[in-house]
This record gives sequence, C-alpha cells and structure tokens, in this order.
Amino acid sequence: MEKWNPKRIVKPLISEKTKVEKLADKMRMTPTTLPIAMQNENNARLILKAVKAMKIDDPAIFVQWNPNGFNDTATPNVRNGVAGQTLQALVTYITGSGGVDFNGQNSLFIFRNNMTISQCQGGFPQWAHHQATIPDVCSSICRINKLSANGAIDYELFEFPLTK
Repeated sequence: MEKWNPKRIVKPLISEKTKVEKLADKMRMTPTTLPIAMQNENNARLILKAVKAMKIDDPAIFVQWNPNGFNDTATPNVRNGVAGQTLQALVTYITGSGGVDFNGQNSLFIFRNNMTISQCQGGFPQWAHHQATIPDVCSSICRINKLSANGAIDYELFEFPLTK
C-alpha cells in the first residue's frame, strides 16, 4: 500500500509559473513591464535556457527581426532586391564577430566579452541600417547580461537599432 503524501494533493493545486513570469522574476520585473518581445513564451523560454548556459558577465543580444525589412521588393527574402542582403548574411556577420547563435534560432547570440559585442554592434553592414521608406530589418535588439550565478539578469533595450 502506498504511503499518503500530501504533496500529491497540493502540487496540482499550485499553478506552475509561466516562462514569462520566471523571466520577469529573474529581471526583477513584472511580466507586463518586460519588453514586448520577452512577453512571448517561446522567447522567454529561449532566454532562460541561454542564461543557464552563460557565464557570469557574459553579454548576449536578443534580436527581434522584421521580415518586412527583407521583403521590400518583388525578390523575396532579400533587402533592396539585392542578392546577399539577407537575414542569413546578418546572422553570419554576428557569428563572425564572436556571437554564438544560441540554439540556432537566429535570434539570441551569446558573446564572451563586452568588447566583442560592442565591436559587433558598431560594424553592421550599411545596407542593414535604416533606409527611408523601407521597413527596418529589426524592430528591437535587447542586450542581456547575466549578473550572478543564480541567474539574475539585467538588460538594455534598443527599440530602434541600426538607425545611424
């Protein structure tokens, strides 16, 4: 006969936190005050998973790409209708600049130090920058820093990146 265990009764009554709620806790925020892209369960899951893999003080960037920025002409998935001006070209640029494409999803890149992330940010190809009358290639970039071994996170949001 199985021993009576009160946890078997109580545990189903306690709702599990969502990934967005867990991310908000790590950032010392509420879910509704997180940047919009981080209020998505899949994005929150990816960021939490990456933070576990990061070392303390590792910087990372989470990029919210804008597909319309690569579909501004009749030629699909390229910017300005020019071959090579693609999302993959920007991902290749970021990884060539020291970013590791976490989970291969082309949205979260971990760097090993602050200098490489700064150099990467300053060297995006000119075609990726803001162009009048053409949608931008990304709507936001969020820099994420792991502050402690328990996974506390700090962030900086750049809502209009690549505008210069």
